[in-house]
Amino acid sequence: MRFQSRWFWVAAAALVALNLFVYFWWANRPLVTVKTTEINRDLVAGLRSEAERLQQILEAACGTPGLDSYKRGEIGPVQSGGSPTATPPAEPSASVLAQDKLVALLEAATVRVLVFGANNKYQGHGTGFFIDQNTLVTNRHVIENGRSFAITSRVLGKEPIPVRLIAATRDSEYTNPDFAILRADKVPPGAAKLAIATEPQVLQTVVAAGYPSSDIRVDADLVTPNTVFSQGEVSVLQRQRNNMVLVLHTAKIATGSSGGPLVNRCGNVVGVNTFIGAQEDKFSDRSLYALSAAALRTFLDQSGQSYTKMSSECASSPKN
Repeated sequence: MRFQSRWFWVAAAALVALNLFVYFWWANRPLVTVKTTEINRDLVAGLRSEAERLQQILEAACGTPGLDSYKRGEIGPVQSGGSPTATPPAEPSASVLAQDKLVALLEAATVRVLVFGANNKYQGHGTGFFIDQNTLVTNRHVIENGRSFAITSRVLGKEPIPVRLIAATRDSEYTNPDFAILRADKVPPGAAKLAIATEPQVLQTVVAAGYPSSDIRVDADLVTPNTVFSQGEVSVLQRQRNNMVLVLHTAKIATGSSGGPLVNRCGNVVGVNTFIGAQEDKFSDRSLYALSAAALRTFLDQSGQSYTKMSSECASSPKN
């Protein structure tokens, strides 16, 4: 009888100890809750905070660290508005545009692509252009290391517009297609779209539009810099083994121009400015490359994206 009683008390003590262990574990367990609405709210708040910070920089005294960063082209969401003096053509043109019409079209269609990383930290910028009412194209390498994106230009107004990634090429190797499609939920009136042409001809006149950091950092309007234009000629078309065509040209581009349009004098895209080839010991010996419009067409068709097609030829010679 004593033997049975002893084991009974041992079992009872073990059961009590087990219950106490479970109780204390449950009372002190870690709780982790993640609400997607809070994440989205933080993202929007981050963009608004960045815009407010930039406005404060402008209103502050000259020589502040933030203003110096603007001058170096290190930060750049756009705040102030503006519009081109001429009205962009309503439809794609097969004839050479007057100079003011071409400038107005490119200013209305070209945007600065802002890239943000973790905690909405500004990482850098590139260039893009509209191909549809709320859809634009840029280079994959501009956005591939970012987590969120926004676009801005004088035509779009003083508030950065959030955009989302829709599609991108497989990689961004310099001899491969390097494209990405971004889309905004709503774009203000005044934005224009560019038609996509085919490959240009050697010695054809071309115009590059974009936001090269080396040029916009000294713009008098540090928040909303002007779109930078450069005219040149096509030097050679270099077909790669994968049939990708690189367009070597002389229209000036620099860091920040990536993803920007290279157009003929009709305002139709013949290439997408992508990279600069230079020898490390000879900075002046540089080659400026765009990816051909034909490669962009192929990517857009494969992505099921609508766009306007045009010829790369213009009906007459340029007139200033």
